[in-house]
Amino acid sequence: MKRFLINGPNKGVKGEINVSGAKNSCLPLMAASILFKKKVILRNVPFVKDVLTMKDLLISLGSKVELIKEKKIIKITNNKKHKLIVPYNLVSTMRAGVLTMGPLLARYPKSKIRVALGGGCALGIRDTSWHLSGFKSLGADNILKRGYVNIYSKNGLKGNIFKFPKVTVTGSSNLIMASVLIKGEHIIKNISIEPEVKDLIKFLNNSGAKIKFIGKRSIKIQGVRELVNGDHTIIGDRIEAFSYLCVAAITNGRIKVKKIDPKYLYTELRILKKIGYKIEINGNSIMISPGKKIKPTSIKTGPWPQFATDNMPIILAVLTKVSGKSVIEETVFSNRFMAVPELKRMGAKISIKKNRAFIIGQKKLNAADCISSDLRTTFSIILGAISAEGSSTISRIYHGLRGYENLQIKLKKLGIKIKLKK
Repeated sequence: MKRFLINGPNKGVKGEINVSGAKNSCLPLMAASILFKKKVILRNVPFVKDVLTMKDLLISLGSKVELIKEKKIIKITNNKKHKLIVPYNLVSTMRAGVLTMGPLLARYPKSKIRVALGGGCALGIRDTSWHLSGFKSLGADNILKRGYVNIYSKNGLKGNIFKFPKVTVTGSSNLIMASVLIKGEHIIKNISIEPEVKDLIKFLNNSGAKIKFIGKRSIKIQGVRELVNGDHTIIGDRIEAFSYLCVAAITNGRIKVKKIDPKYLYTELRILKKIGYKIEINGNSIMISPGKKIKPTSIKTGPWPQFATDNMPIILAVLTKVSGKSVIEETVFSNRFMAVPELKRMGAKISIKKNRAFIIGQKKLNAADCISSDLRTTFSIILGAISAEGSSTISRIYHGLRGYENLQIKLKKLGIKIKLKK
């Protein structure tokens, strides 16, 4: 099993990083290709494990998928009718497999569709019931049987009004895709307005869909007969951008991340400034450098534009080196503190009470052998190892490779002492 060996402490890290395309945007865009009878071209594609898994999933359904890695392009063509079963073996490591439900339902509303419930990171309950309730509002029935969701609409899909009980990113994306080819008009309330969801809406609208915001978290979808064009450049990955900004933060270094829209990180940048780091914005680049005084803070996660739950384990690692007491309240996932036991192995002082983490910053951490359990935990542990004294090993790094493109290469570029071990 592959693992990282990191020697620390790494201090005063300097350099520049080009941010890859957003994985969390690319996956629903790839799923949306099912809606098209003609070719779809996606640009600025991050070739990470989850994207390759989604590629295999689309091929299993009958799509033709061409990868042009040197140009960061994926071309997807649907020349024949799709198969209507998404098997467990292709979604067991990737939550995003559920995103095929919406577009398959839209293309084949009167056929029986079977989608296996997926895997991904073990972050707590990630309920698909809101997805299914949304589909039901369009006239689609569903049955859960032996780990598969069976979806069909006897009379076809029709527009209605649906309100999500709670903001959900994948649920919003799924229902939007299910609605673009309906008869009539569908209104969806309390949707996610994450940049990745807006990227999906932009792609669909540029391809002939009629989706309009009628409030901050409400949209109106006028169904169209078909989508006519599919050529889209994926937005930069805000989670990756923040991750590398935190490499600078924890090493008291100076790093510029490029090819990222700063407004996607509005709250995160505000928090970094509040802690005491210097932030400079120039177009689509962000520079972080040491501040005069670094101090603890309080953070509460939530749907965008609040502090992203994906970024929480990453800032958690940074706060282990910030003198004083910091508090993090996690409101999205019940099991987001998976990095805590591993950081504590390095000497971090963290206590968990319900959905809050209390961090007492330490001047130094010590190297340790650690095991990763999910995507963002991997980077959190890497940050700890980067700043710790001695040689740390991190096992199960495949979690991190699911979402970070060229992870080892980019860290080495910044001067981090990291090796890949088998």
